[in-house]
Amino acid sequence: MKWFERKHLTVLPYILIAGVALLRLTVSHPYNFIPIFACLLFFAANRPVREFVIPLSTLIGVDIFLTTHRYGYPLTSDHVVTWAWYLAALILGAAMLGNALSSRRVAGTSLLTAVSFFVVSNFTVWAEWGMYPKTLSGLGACYVAALPFFRNSVISELAVSLLLFGLSGYATTLMRSKRVQGTCF
Repeated sequence: MKWFERKHLTVLPYILIAGVALLRLTVSHPYNFIPIFACLLFFAANRPVREFVIPLSTLIGVDIFLTTHRYGYPLTSDHVVTWAWYLAALILGAAMLGNALSSRRVAGTSLLTAVSFFVVSNFTVWAEWGMYPKTLSGLGACYVAALPFFRNSVISELAVSLLLFGLSGYATTLMRSKRVQGTCF
């Protein structure tokens, strides 16, 4: 693997994590249109497990800052669920996307992280907060209220996952073909 190929797979995942952290800190993101899990999947597919602490601690730090300083809320157990899903996305990305990449695998893994996060995080909101009655209809109301956020979350996660992995694969293929062409002459 040439220097550029190694370098873009080393630096790009870090740039994406920094970018998504900065987006969360600086830009209003109405209706959850921010691809956190797509960036975590890409990071995990391209970096070793020992480096997972970097995106995990970055995103947890951003969450703590936003919750306690910008919004003025206390930290609750639902934050731990979010942070566990950050780790789950990293583990899924390493396990499902580390070696055998395909657009189907990328799309499936992206959908799995988005759907599972929606189910678990909204269950936690229903159980933790006093916004909905602790009944089956209250749980249903919680999920229905979250649907607009879910739609945009799925769209952003899926689109950005396919874009990141597609462009990275294209760049790697292009670099390899340029290297092969250079050796033929």
